[in-house]
Amino acid sequence: MLGLHSGAISRAKEPMSNILHVCLYNTELASSEKLGNAIRSLNFVRLQCEVSTPDELAATLHNRPINLIFFHLDPNPGPVVEVIEQVVSRHPNVAMVAMSHQTKPEAILAPMRAGCDQFVCEPIDPFDLATAVNRVASKRLLSQAISRRLCITSASGGAGSTSFACNLAVEIANQTERDCALVDLNMQFGDVAMSFDREPKYTMYDLAVGGSDIDRSILMSTLTKLSSNVSILARPEMIEHQEAISPDLVYRVIEVLATEFENVIMDVPRNLGPIATAALGQADQIFIVCQLLVPSIRNAERYHDALLRMGVPGERIEFIINRCDGRSGRVTRKDLECAINKPVYATIPNDYQFVARSIDFGRPVSALEETNPVRAAIRRIAQQIVSEAPPEPDESKPERKGLLSRFLAK
Repeated sequence: MLGLHSGAISRAKEPMSNILHVCLYNTELASSEKLGNAIRSLNFVRLQCEVSTPDELAATLHNRPINLIFFHLDPNPGPVVEVIEQVVSRHPNVAMVAMSHQTKPEAILAPMRAGCDQFVCEPIDPFDLATAVNRVASKRLLSQAISRRLCITSASGGAGSTSFACNLAVEIANQTERDCALVDLNMQFGDVAMSFDREPKYTMYDLAVGGSDIDRSILMSTLTKLSSNVSILARPEMIEHQEAISPDLVYRVIEVLATEFENVIMDVPRNLGPIATAALGQADQIFIVCQLLVPSIRNAERYHDALLRMGVPGERIEFIINRCDGRSGRVTRKDLECAINKPVYATIPNDYQFVARSIDFGRPVSALEETNPVRAAIRRIAQQIVSEAPPEPDESKPERKGLLSRFLAK
């Protein structure tokens, strides 16, 4: 039957990123498009290929790092169940989900007895499919849901960090072809929603006064979905409402968003208060936007040192130079790199009038001019970010670690 190679077993034991690489085993050609679309709609999932014979599956498992196989049992379940049995015996680390129109008890039990982890009935309900994959991932593949969580902040006022955060979210959503969450944590004067010319129906304040624990359904209904595949969680409408927002709430919001979105971007205020710290403490990367000005570089150095003292690993802190015109002035890129003792992550050229027009119109820079150098620079940054695997969770640390625990313990 299956000429499955032992080499794929060791391949399955390699460290995993936050993305599940999956294969669809399907012998019913008429169902290919429907099944493929259902699988592609899942976050944290990449459909690598579809196969229809045991030999094709064997070759796939030998040549590709597949984590999960979807087995379509129709129209003839018997031979497919035999394939499942052989995969289980030769590739015990590969997870499996069965799918079928047949819902009689014996039709469900057969693939489960053969070794499938979950069974999904057709016609496929997107929520049922996502739930099945989440169960498989949490039980067999991932120690926890790993999202890429990025904090964007600035070393000085007017550095352009909010504009960068908004446009980075758009570019990452475009690069990954997945929704990207964007959270405005400047509770008093945040401009994220305004940058997209939106007036959100719900804000962070509604979560604070909702009177119930934040779960997936509550949080997702609070987000403002944009056509650019960015979902915004806005700051409170009234300035005084910021008093209702606690670090615990922010921590929980990020925690839930990280299970729903592959990428979560947080526009963080330029301070180290409890709200900012609740976000910074969960960040996989912190991007500090600065300019080639003496006060900005001095504050960049102070910000960097403060984060190190608070327990943030140095490799998670990166610097972006905004409005960099390439000319040699009194302050140079080398001056900043000497101050922070590390290379600058990226630079964004200076086109203040273009970016200001983008902000005034409430549209991302890509919507105004796709070839503008500012847009090109942010797109390159997005490409660099999504090409890097998120840090694996450190299971030796307590759940609330470093920064956040110090503030919450006060």
